[in-house]
Order: sequence, then structure tokens, then C-alpha cells
Amino acid sequence: MSLLGAIEVPRKILLGTVRIARGLTQSELSRRSGVSQALLSKLESGVVPVDPERLAVLAAALDVPVDLLTVASDEIGASSYVFHRKRSTLPVSKANQLRAELDLTHLQVDGIVGDRSPKLQLPRRPLPEDGFDSPEDIAKEIRQALGIGEGPMGRLVQALEGAGVVVVSRPLGSTKIDAMVSWPDGRRPVVLLGDHAPADRQRFTLAHEMAHAVMHQIPTEDQETEADRFASEFLMPARTIRAQLDGLSVPKLARLKPVWGVSMAALLRRGRDLGVTSEAQYRSLNIELSRAGYRTNEPVEIPRESPTMLDAVINERLTAGESIADIAASARMTAREFTELYMGGDA
Repeated sequence: MSLLGAIEVPRKILLGTVRIARGLTQSELSRRSGVSQALLSKLESGVVPVDPERLAVLAAALDVPVDLLTVASDEIGASSYVFHRKRSTLPVSKANQLRAELDLTHLQVDGIVGDRSPKLQLPRRPLPEDGFDSPEDIAKEIRQALGIGEGPMGRLVQALEGAGVVVVSRPLGSTKIDAMVSWPDGRRPVVLLGDHAPADRQRFTLAHEMAHAVMHQIPTEDQETEADRFASEFLMPARTIRAQLDGLSVPKLARLKPVWGVSMAALLRRGRDLGVTSEAQYRSLNIELSRAGYRTNEPVEIPRESPTMLDAVINERLTAGESIADIAASARMTAREFTELYMGGDA
């Protein structure tokens, strides 16, 4: 029996996820495809089955392979909670679009990577309700699990990829969101990392998102503060950095920035949180940073880190004789979209 002919019973497929990832409303897809909005709603909710002819029409309207729309929603872990660092002014529609895009990225990564990536070594470590272990305690455990010493973190992206985490850096379509992460059961964590933020902020954001993946399987009231505490200890271990934060000044912050790979503002905040910098000193130095314009544009550029895992796997498959069309098909993508998203637009 053909793939299309096998679609006979109602079930919830990826139609709604793909539509939202494309930034379309139901009415917009209705106009583009000629399928009524009422029927689209029923198809997306799995109330009625999709016939092969209509499925092909919808796939063409969305510019995706037909087989992408045959995937059941629960096959990609779409129910997994998605965490993201964003500004409160990010429109809900944009946040929903990026969540849908992250769901599809999981499916794409599975098709591209298969068993070719490092075994996942990042453990889940939920925060205990009794508060016995803190975010700082868990950050120390994760550094140890990843084989990272107590000194400054080197290449964070490389360390996470070596532990089997997939990091995808690309434009997110908004400067109001820096990154998103999800870790569905039975799959590896995937991070969508915006390419617009300065490298120092990007590193802290990545550590913050991994804190969510490790500690937060469900949302909590204090999750953002907990993730920041994890990221601070993960990137700036108290035992090593405490002495270096004594007697902070703007020049000293600038000197420490490339050593630790975090912003001057993060270093100053760390000094205050560790009790090395008094509240009065913290306020005074923040004023100095603001007057110098460093709150929005800090001096001392940190080298940007780029993911390499997916590039390596794609090159391995191409070298083995597979075509771009072959790899795109395994990711349930068109060759055009695959080339644009995973090969920098170079065919």
C-alpha cells in the first residue's frame, strides 16, 4: 500500500505545527490552498482523516514534502515544554511560531543525524522540592559530568555538542528572543540559538537554556531565577572566580571579560551575588557602565562560537555519496529549505 493510501483513519498530524512554523493563520492557508478554514480546523485537530489529494494540495501550499504532513504530532514530542529567553514584548504569535519551528527541528535533526552523533551524556537533574540541592549544586554536577574542570569555560558550544546536545544557530526572526530549548522524552535536547546577540550574551543564554533542559521538566514560578543561578555557577564557578572579583573596577571587568567569556555586567552581578562586591559598589559601577554606554555596547569582543555537529554529519553523508536531495528527504524537508537552513544557502 502506498504512503498516501495508508491515511485512512482520523489522527492528529503535523499540519497545524507546520502551518504555525510557516507563520500562517488558518484563514491564510485556506486562501493559499483552497481548503476551507472549517475543514482545516478539523484536519489539524484530527477529527477527520486527510484524503491523499487534499494532503498533496496542502503540502504544495506549505512548500513541504507530503510525508511531513503524515507524521503524527505525538511522534515528535510536541507536548514537551519549551523554554526560551525572551523579552516580554515578544508577540505571542512569534513565540508560537518559534515553538513550532523547534518541534520541526527535532524531526529534522533526527533525520539528519540518526546515530551519527556522540552519545547523549547530559543528565536530567530536576531540582528537588525539598530544596536540599540548589541550582549551583546541580551546575557543579553538570560540569563534572561533562568533564569540565573548575576554571574558566572554554568553548561552550563544543562542550555541549560533545555531550550529544544539538545546537542550531540561525536567525530567529526577532531580536526579542535569544534562544529556545526543548528536551522531549526519548530524544536529545535541541537548542535554537539566535545569531543576533553578542557572543558573551549568547554564551550565558546557552547556559541558561541548558539549565532549563536539565532542571525543569515542568514550568515553575522561579524557573528564570533558578536558570540564571545555574548559568552563573556553570560559567563562573564560585570557588575559582571569587578571589578574582575582589576590588572590581570598570577596567578590571574589561580584563576579566575575555578570561571568563561573559559580559562585564554578568561579572559585576556575580561579584555582588557572591558577597565580594557590596551593594553600594554594585550600584556605583553600574552607573559607570551606563555613563560609558557599556550597558548596550560593551568593549572587548568575545569570539563567537558556532555549532559544528550538524555540519560534520552532513559533510560525512555527502562524502559517502548521498545527495543533498537524499539528506533533505531524510529530514522531511525540500532540498531548497534544507540548503537554506542547514547549508547556509549553498547547494
